[in-house]
Amino acid sequence: MTDPAPVRPILNHVAISVDAAVLDEKGRAALIDFYGEVFGWVEGDNSTEKGNPLIMYTGALRQFLYLLPATGDFLRAPPLDHFGLEVPTLDELAAILNRARAYKERDDRVIIIDLDEMVTHGTSSNFTLTNAYIGFLIPLMIELQHIAERPTG
Repeated sequence: MTDPAPVRPILNHVAISVDAAVLDEKGRAALIDFYGEVFGWVEGDNSTEKGNPLIMYTGALRQFLYLLPATGDFLRAPPLDHFGLEVPTLDELAAILNRARAYKERDDRVIIIDLDEMVTHGTSSNFTLTNAYIGFLIPLMIELQHIAERPTG
């Protein structure tokens, strides 16, 4: 008898230790403002957590970014290290990118790597990946992706 196929876990959060200076009162306010305005994220309740993390819900309550203040031993990453978010339409990708551009006009700490497109050819379909990168105050950028499948036959 064979075991049934394993269930694939779903990514529900990203946790990052961040320089405590980034998560002071002013930094928290900036993070909440930027990620709220650009991505629609909202601050979560951290009252049961140790270390005063900043929790930002990215979707459903079980989907979040968890930023833990740390001194000395916090994440440092090269500029293109990131985590990816997929959006259902090119219009939605453009809207988020436009909000980031507008925010950058008043805050030069916003980093944007503009739209790019890549086609992967498959046996029965081609896949077009359209993406852009957005960064603000945390060590990992966010890659926004839209993937369109087009049958070849």
